[in-house]
Amino acid sequence: MILGIALFIFVLFGYANFFTRVCGLYHKTSWIAATAFIVLVLYTAAYFQFLTQASNILILFGLAYGLWTIYLQIKNKSYKNWKMTFLGTWIILFSAMFIRILTQIHLNHYDNYSHWAVIVKFLFTEDRLPTVNDTIIAYTSYPMGSSLFLYFATQVAGFNEHIMMIGQFMIIVACIYAMFSFVRDESRIMILSMMFSVIAIFNYFNTAIRLNNLLVDFLLPLITLAGIAGIFRMRHQIKQVSLYTFLVVAMLTLVKASATFFAAIIIAYYLFVMGKRLIESKHKIIVTVYTIVTTGLSFLPITIWNAYVKANFPITKHEVSVSAYQSIFGEKDTTVIEQISQLFMKTITSLQTLSTQGIILTQIIMIVAYIIIRFKVKRKNPILWQLLFIDVIVIVYYLGIYAMFLFSMPTEEALYLAGFDRYASSIVILALGLAMMFLAWEIDYSLYEQNVAKRNFKSYKNIQTKKLYQGSSIFLLFVSTLFFLSESGGLLYNNAQFNASTAAEYAKVTPNNMVLNNEKYLVVSTNQTDVENYFVGFYGKYWLYSPNVDGQENFVMDEADFRALLERYDKIVILEDHFTFNEMTELISGKTYTPGVYDSQTILEGK
Repeated sequence: MILGIALFIFVLFGYANFFTRVCGLYHKTSWIAATAFIVLVLYTAAYFQFLTQASNILILFGLAYGLWTIYLQIKNKSYKNWKMTFLGTWIILFSAMFIRILTQIHLNHYDNYSHWAVIVKFLFTEDRLPTVNDTIIAYTSYPMGSSLFLYFATQVAGFNEHIMMIGQFMIIVACIYAMFSFVRDESRIMILSMMFSVIAIFNYFNTAIRLNNLLVDFLLPLITLAGIAGIFRMRHQIKQVSLYTFLVVAMLTLVKASATFFAAIIIAYYLFVMGKRLIESKHKIIVTVYTIVTTGLSFLPITIWNAYVKANFPITKHEVSVSAYQSIFGEKDTTVIEQISQLFMKTITSLQTLSTQGIILTQIIMIVAYIIIRFKVKRKNPILWQLLFIDVIVIVYYLGIYAMFLFSMPTEEALYLAGFDRYASSIVILALGLAMMFLAWEIDYSLYEQNVAKRNFKSYKNIQTKKLYQGSSIFLLFVSTLFFLSESGGLLYNNAQFNASTAAEYAKVTPNNMVLNNEKYLVVSTNQTDVENYFVGFYGKYWLYSPNVDGQENFVMDEADFRALLERYDKIVILEDHFTFNEMTELISGKTYTPGVYDSQTILEGK
């Protein structure tokens, strides 16, 4: 597995160098560009039943270009000029720490339970997109952008839960690295430390998702921030900024249906940048063509996916359509709408709500920064306008969440705002990330020495400002380290509870089945909660790899009903010693059964 992970990262290294050397992208954006490119190639290949072949070609090309890059480094002796920067050291240590943890912990199947793991497993074993006959895929309208990248990771390093988590983590690392495109001078440790701290704080507001599952809500704001940072860095390079925008937006829209909101933010900024280039450029037709083509192509992949879903799945869960919204909204009467509205307002205005704390923290950080720079440093700055921009995005997003609860979420779930923390965490991370990048630029322009080339350890106004700078840097590094250690400790602590979980019980009685089948499974569990919330059944579909899995805890019934129940299934999976189930088997055959997998006829006949 370690060799597989190393090979996977090296293939990404090859593509990152390709986008830097050949396409001219800024080096910090090359990793997320590489990720997006892989997703789009596999996405296109999947429609032509060419998924395995495309994956193999991608692996070979990435590996070859990575080796070619090293060869050029050795041939030209350019490696002698290579220096490990403070940012590079931090990225490597950050990545190594969490990759090590992800090789030790178990995948957490959370919300939609195992959908994201199921789709990766399906792609890995079937090498194609699902059709209407593949009933194991419960959420057929979900786009599979990130799942295609995880599929690629499993193709390189082998299929297991650790590789899937690391594949997702590499998308996160690529986004974080791209965010530092906003930094004008990497020698300013305080600015880097500030960004480290904010990135570390992301984990606090991301507790509803974390790194040990495959949910995509954390990816949405990170890809958006990476997109904005890259456009800002390459704003004067029309070809490069257009290519980068296309790659990032196209991948983002394929991550989740609701990603359109985040993609619109990137496109809006791209149009703003290209509008300025249009005014300045003598080649206005060329700039106009690049702008129109990039914007159109960016939304082409998701348009094709929606057409594919509509053509292949007559009935889909969580589909994006007016008729579906009208149907769900029609179920809600005035009283229900009022209850949802009151609970929504109460939630977003409560200081106990995690997302509200994040929005308030963003306001405090930006306002304090404005006051210090404006009145202490005596420099006019646009921070308040930037804060207003962030707040408008937050308000629009919250209105979108509210509309979602009304129009696209079933009444039962909407009445307790199901998933609110997870949805809201996305906008908090985006708000904090935008604030972080804005301040990185503004703080740099507020430093005493503006000429980057002249900056050194003496570049301070006086000894007091130097001490303040050093003290702030140390404090921010301490904060970021503390939060990262807290996150790693939290992941390890949660993993310690795994042995008592339903997922662990599955692993004890049968290995992960990698052959798609239509066997009918009855899963016997003593965990009433996991049975009633359908986790036993949904996780069983992933682990047993069959769409026909039902969990049951209650076996208090007469002998005829018990026999009829067993006859409806091909296999019986007993997760734990179950008292009432064994009482019934003893009644019909005089035998009891320990945890394991049995043919239903074996139990019916008492063998």
